[in-house]
This record gives sequence, structure tokens and C-alpha cells, in this order.
Amino acid sequence: MRVSIYLFRAKANSFEGLLRDFPEGSRAPQKRDLKDGVDLDCEIWALPAEPRAPKWATALSKLTPISDLKNSNNSVAVLFKVRDRYFAVCFGYAHAMLNHELIEPEFGLRVTANMADPFKVAAIQVRTLSENSRQQRSQTASRTRVAEFDVEVEREWLRYLKADVSDGVSWASGVAGSQSLSLTTQMELLQFPTLLSHLLEQFTSEAYKEKFPYIDNFVPISAGDPILDDLWSALREAILSPQGKKLGVACPDDLLGAEVGYWKIFGDRKRNREPIEELDLESVLAQIPANDLEEKLPKLKIIPIDESDNPMRTKRSLTDYFVFEQSVDGETYALCLGQWFKIASDYVQEINSEIAKIEDVTEAIKLPDWLPGADGKHGDEGEYNDKVSTLRGYIPLDARNFLIGGPHQKVEICDFITPDTDFVCVKRMEGSPTLSHLFSQAAVSADLYAANAVGQGKHAVGYADYIKDLISSKWGLSDAEVDRNKRMVLAIATEKAGKISDLLYFFSKVNLVQRVSDLRKSGFRVALAKIYRPEDLSGN
Repeated sequence: MRVSIYLFRAKANSFEGLLRDFPEGSRAPQKRDLKDGVDLDCEIWALPAEPRAPKWATALSKLTPISDLKNSNNSVAVLFKVRDRYFAVCFGYAHAMLNHELIEPEFGLRVTANMADPFKVAAIQVRTLSENSRQQRSQTASRTRVAEFDVEVEREWLRYLKADVSDGVSWASGVAGSQSLSLTTQMELLQFPTLLSHLLEQFTSEAYKEKFPYIDNFVPISAGDPILDDLWSALREAILSPQGKKLGVACPDDLLGAEVGYWKIFGDRKRNREPIEELDLESVLAQIPANDLEEKLPKLKIIPIDESDNPMRTKRSLTDYFVFEQSVDGETYALCLGQWFKIASDYVQEINSEIAKIEDVTEAIKLPDWLPGADGKHGDEGEYNDKVSTLRGYIPLDARNFLIGGPHQKVEICDFITPDTDFVCVKRMEGSPTLSHLFSQAAVSADLYAANAVGQGKHAVGYADYIKDLISSKWGLSDAEVDRNKRMVLAIATEKAGKISDLLYFFSKVNLVQRVSDLRKSGFRVALAKIYRPEDLSGN
């Protein structure tokens, strides 16, 4: 039997409250009686589904009568009390009945990590904890070790793990988990108090540190931790004043790949809210009341709606959709999917140590300040790059794409090249997504240079050959000189004082460490440079 199991947090002290509230008049779970002779500390709740015609019924009705074709999915949750902790064993869609505010966020993941054979991993999923949140799931046809998966487990939040169990575990075989635990077992439900007791021991074990030590890079903060008051307060301040804050929105895991028509926000009795067609920060913030945010924000809910105006999931707290980064007393914290995390200090130090090794050429290259004009406006990035190229006699390449074809199509080599064969890529420090684009642009360009990929049309030559010809025509440098001295310079514009490596967002640093590794593998030296860009005097 394969079951899904949830563990409720320690503050749950009775069966009451383990299920979510159901609106008056809606279908609600029904409590089922236990059979005579069953001596278990448990409750059983069933949610019968109303039979409905399947989605394809309308199309089929053109060919045959379909009134007798109805689908129905019943759901059952068995709530157990074991050693003063409460569990939910779910069948069907019973997870939708549970009070998710009381559920342990990483129960399934930690139990799986403790029980897993590290050489028999079947699937893994990671997610970045930044406002440009991205998740990646990878699986293999046969069990193998994590190193064989194309995921950055050391640099991203490990969200899901599936594996065979280690030798010596006789009461379970396959395990998989994130929030819930998916478990294959031969034990009957009557024996589940024993099984759940085993799982509780696995949840509190630290055996995973030998096999999957990177799980502790991002540590969930438990409910009741006093730091939460400061963190939620910081989030509210960022919502009211998002400029320069590390704030974004991202879809929860259970919407991955779903065709969402729009999202709807509700909960504070405000009427006539417009549907959100594109889930982005600006659209979400526009619908959040600016007054009494401390009281109203916890009440706000969001729900995805399909193209037929039907809810696709149960409503979730709007804060589940926010991604936020904040520093408190020298520690780094992140909010993702409604859960706060502390970034392990050792991991922060490791990343900062790698960043410190990147050469800073701000003083050597001395890029001009990005100053505003007479109207107080700075002009866009293209204007700045053209001015610098003209002033310094550099090779201008901004928006002059190389037509490569294939998955990259049009590639921007860099923004300009200097006589010292510095390939300079320029971006304003607006947020992690912007800097991620900068680092990615540089890595893609370097990879194509190393492969000397052949372009299309007017660029039907090798990528590296094309660039070397530009440099040779301009300054007479040989191909060997270019290859020996080429360096990718990531130039970041900001009004903030200090060294650029100290000003980067933490998750930008994580991204940069990986990209620097990629650039060096492509044969490039790498450097950072800061461009001074005072605030826009026009107010824009």
C-alpha cells in the first residue's frame, strides 16, 4: 500500500483544528465511526465527491449519449495521535481537507533523507529562494546517486527527494517526500501507530547529515520563534515600499505546469478586484490595501482559476506567493511558499569566500559614471554603453546580436570590448532577476566562444573567429593574444557606496559563484566592476 502522510506541528494538541474550516453551505467532511473492537486513538473523516460529467463529455455528446458517464473521487483522511503528535494519513485528495497552517513544512523531506539509500535516489527537486524563483525536477530511469542529477543541490533549496530505503528497514520500501511523505509499506492501517512512531523517530534523527548535508543550507524557522515577528514586519514594510527591497512573487509547487486562466485575491471584503492575468509583483501589490496591513495581510487569500472560471486549487494565503530576502542582526533569512528560512551561517560564509576570490577591476578599468542629463534622467543602458564606447574607442556590441540559431537564436556577445580584451557586460543593480540575466548572458557568450559555434546568415562564421576578427581589425591583436588575455567583466551600476561584491544580494552571489565557474571552464578570466550611478534626479 502506498500512502501520503502528514505530520502536524507540536502545537497541535487535539484532533480539533486539524481540518481546515469549510464555508457554511459547502460540502464538508463527514466523521466516520470506527468498527467495534478497533482500539486506535484516531479519527476518520471522509469527503464524498459529487459525481460530475468529465471535461471531455461535451465533445463526446456529439456522438453518443453521455448522461450516465460521471466521475467521482472520494477522499478520506485518517487522523492518528501517536506519542503526543498528530498525523494525517491521506487517500484521494484528502490533503485539501487539512489545516495546512499546522503542518510540519519538511516532514516528508527529512524522513526521506534519513531513510534513503544515497546510492538509490530516483528523483530530486530543487528551488531557488529568490524573487526570480525557479524550480527544477529531475529523475532517472534507474536509481543512482545525487551527483548524477543535473541539479544544484548545494546552492538551491532541496524541496523533494525520492529513493529506495536503506538496508535494515523492513517496514517500508520506497519513500518520497517534501511536505508530505509518500510511503510504500506492507503494514495494515491497524498497525500504523507503530509505523508512525518509526516515522517520528526518523523525523527527529540527524542521520541525513552524513548523506545529504546540504539540506541544512536552508533551515525552516519553527512557528513561535520570536524572529518571525521581525521578519513579517519587514515583509509588510517591503510591500508598502518595495523599491530596492528583495521582494517578488512565485507560483507554489502545486501549480507547476498548470494552465492558469487568472488569479483572484480576496479576504478583506474589498469588492470589484480585477483578476490578475499575469502573476507578477506589480500586479499583486496593486491589489493589497496600504492601510492596516498588519491586520489585513494574514486574511488575504489567493486562488488560481482556470479558463472556465473554475477554481483549480483550494485557496491559499497570499503570503504563500511571496519570495522575500531579509537580513536581521547579521543573519540572512528568506521567505518562500509561506515558510521562513534561515540561511546557514557556514553556507553564507562559503559563498562570501568564493565571491571574495573574484577580481575587482573597478579602479583599473575606471568606467565612467552613469550620470543623469540636463533633464535629471540617466537614459537607458543602451545610451550609456554607446556613450562609453564612443568616448573610449571601444568596440560597441550592445544590441548587436550574433545570429547563432538553435536554442540561443540571437546572442549578445557583450556590451563592449576594450583594447585589453575585456568583454564588458553592463547592468543596473535593480534586483536578483536583472543580475541573473547579466550573469547568464556572460556565461552563454563564453560557452559559445569556447565552442566557436557557427552562426547563420551574415554571421555564418565561428563565434570566436567573428570576435577575433573585430578585435584584430580595431587594434591589430593576434588570435593568440586575444585567447591569452580575454576576460569577462561584469559591470554593475548602483548608487550605493562600497565594494560591489559586498552590495550584491545573497542569492545573486549564489548565482554568480556558479556562473563564474562556468565562465572559467570556458577559458575566460572573470572580474567585477562597479559603475557609479546616482539616483535619478527626475524622480523616475
